[in-house]
Amino acid sequence: MDNLVKKIKEKFELRGLPDTLVLSLLEDYINKNKIKDIHSEKSKKIVIKEVREELRKYTGQYASKSNIKNRKTLIINNNIEELLKNHSSTRERIEDYPLIRDVLKRINPKSILDLGCGINPIVIAEKGIKYHAYDINHNDLIVVEQFFKINNINGDIHHKDIREETTFPKVDLCIIFKVLDILGDRRIGISRDLLKNIDSRYFLISFATRTLTGKPMNSPYRRWFENILKTLKYKYEVKRTKQELFYLIKNDKL
Repeated sequence: MDNLVKKIKEKFELRGLPDTLVLSLLEDYINKNKIKDIHSEKSKKIVIKEVREELRKYTGQYASKSNIKNRKTLIINNNIEELLKNHSSTRERIEDYPLIRDVLKRINPKSILDLGCGINPIVIAEKGIKYHAYDINHNDLIVVEQFFKINNINGDIHHKDIREETTFPKVDLCIIFKVLDILGDRRIGISRDLLKNIDSRYFLISFATRTLTGKPMNSPYRRWFENILKTLKYKYEVKRTKQELFYLIKNDKL
């Protein structure tokens, strides 16, 4: 299985993913499809191709266009806008960052937990705020760590799969941008557990309002997610932009 994991990760955009995630999806695929002869060349080719496609749901659609060295150069030169344009997720969010900053001013957090952070901390993190950055893509985390060091930001990085992680630091604000939808069939249970178990005064959680092909969604509001919030008795407000739907959630229990 180790050799298959290495083979799957030969694709550049998948190299930063943790082996545990790749192995988990690999085992799920083999069991679901009842593949008995995993050592045959035909089976290997099919499994590798299908598991790679599944992994791209986690990282491929938000991949960066530039390598780590180029991104470090952009950080050193303080060319933040160009850096954001080189990452599909932040490129789409450029127009929305003023809204996010307004939310931060309202909440005035002293600590932030960013799950599935990508390179968002480069825009959001600032001095005076303790920043915990979590992502399954190690390549993005390397760039974030460089940004923290160059700008003397009090931040740390965590190469973790939030589907399996159960322990998180206590914070004032937890950010989860466009992550919950890609958790597949487990999204409801994982979302509920994150909201229940993370010790945070506020959550800012977003979902895409457009499909991967760019077409507007007919029903962008996540009723399944709103049902979770109602069950947990969390107050929330919704802000919609062209690309995303933001849920600002307050945990009155804290």
